[in-house]
Amino acid sequence: MLPTSETTEAKPRITGRPSKVSGPPLYEKALYKVLLEKLPSKFIKFGRLDTQAICDGTGNARFTIYRWLNEQKLSKNAIRSLLTLSFESDEAKKKGKLKKADLIPFFDLGDDL
Repeated sequence: MLPTSETTEAKPRITGRPSKVSGPPLYEKALYKVLLEKLPSKFIKFGRLDTQAICDGTGNARFTIYRWLNEQKLSKNAIRSLLTLSFESDEAKKKGKLKKADLIPFFDLGDDL
C-alpha cells in the first residue's frame, strides 16, 4: 500500500503565544477590584491599575503582577509588598487603606493540604 498525501502530510505545529484565557477579563476579577478600590491614586492610571507603578513599588516584575491578578493567588511576600504600597500614602483616610483582611481571601495555601 502506497502512502497517500493524507498520511504523509505533517500537521502544522502551533507556535507563538497561547490562546487567550477563557473567563472574565482581568479587570472584572475580585483581586483587581480590591486593589483598584484600596490602592493610592498613584497606582491608578485612567481608572485602571497601573501595573508598572505597582512593579516599581513592590520590586516585582510586571509578569509577576499579572500572574497575581490572573491567578487570584498571593503569597505571603506578595501580600506584604502590596500592604506597604498602601501604608506609604496619606490617601488611606480618603479611600480606605488596603488591609490584610482584604487580601487574605487571595492567600495561596498551596496544593499540599
